[in-house]
Amino acid sequence: MGHPPVIDLLLEWLKIDSTSGREAAFLEALEAHFVGLGYDARRQQVTEDRWNVMFSRPGRPTRLVYSTHVDTVPPFLDIDVRDETVFARGACDTKGGIVAMTEAGNRLLANGQEDIGYLFVVGEEVDHIGAKKAQDWDVECDRIILCEPTLNRVASAQKGMVRFEVSADGIAGHSAYPERGESAVEKLLDFTQWLRTAEWPTSDILGPTTTNIGIIEGGVAANVFAPSARAEVLMRAVSEVAPTIDALHEAAARFNVTVDVSASNDPVFYDPPEGVESHTVSFNTDATYLTKIAPVWLVGPGDIEVAHSVNEHITFASLMDGIDLYERLGKLALA
Repeated sequence: MGHPPVIDLLLEWLKIDSTSGREAAFLEALEAHFVGLGYDARRQQVTEDRWNVMFSRPGRPTRLVYSTHVDTVPPFLDIDVRDETVFARGACDTKGGIVAMTEAGNRLLANGQEDIGYLFVVGEEVDHIGAKKAQDWDVECDRIILCEPTLNRVASAQKGMVRFEVSADGIAGHSAYPERGESAVEKLLDFTQWLRTAEWPTSDILGPTTTNIGIIEGGVAANVFAPSARAEVLMRAVSEVAPTIDALHEAAARFNVTVDVSASNDPVFYDPPEGVESHTVSFNTDATYLTKIAPVWLVGPGDIEVAHSVNEHITFASLMDGIDLYERLGKLALA
């Protein structure tokens, strides 16, 4: 027995590797699909071989935009379908949501509601480069429905983010003679210990600030003082990030390390419509930038807690419920 057509479409798109920086093939597949449905396509160049794409109905205003990112985290994973569940990289983050938005749009068109469009951007999983570029594009609409896997609950708020690298320099020398060297690793450990034990803001709505030290590198051998060391860190912020960044730089000077902030944004608060289930989310999204275009409803099928994992998946039921919800929200946005 075959799969429903929307599952077949999902499987087709999951076969395309669109890990961050390699989105071109999937963007071309989306363009072929939506042009085939009668949409006009516009590209916005982001880098030499990466672009955002906007689809709109010919001769119609675009009052509602369904949007999400097309990139996935590495590594690309093989597809497995069992027990009405699709396992694959991007299954829930966010190709399942793209399929659900596509089908919801088809239903709206069949109902005579043509003032809809789609905005797909690159690079959300790394630096939000596509959304940052899109906010300066001539996109006009009344509402954006942004896909991230939220178990089909509309977000009421999301945490902010501070992504940074901390680096330290030392002096290489024989470890038997402490007076001859200086360890960059020890400086880094002192800073990260402060980072893990400092008191960071807590919110009644969003909960605590959280910190993940994702990468630590340094040193050359056990018997050599480390000449250099570095760590990559991501903090989930529950208040304005400027004071946190100031505190990081002040501590960096105190521990003789360098902090380089590569990306940051404040928490986002949404306006979920009445009558739908809502909740707060701890992850970061392109909404920080897309809210400059129009108000955002953040919602999608699938569970963020399995995204980015080797077990990433989406159930048939969640995808189908997502289609129904996207259609319902689309009608509310166009009312």
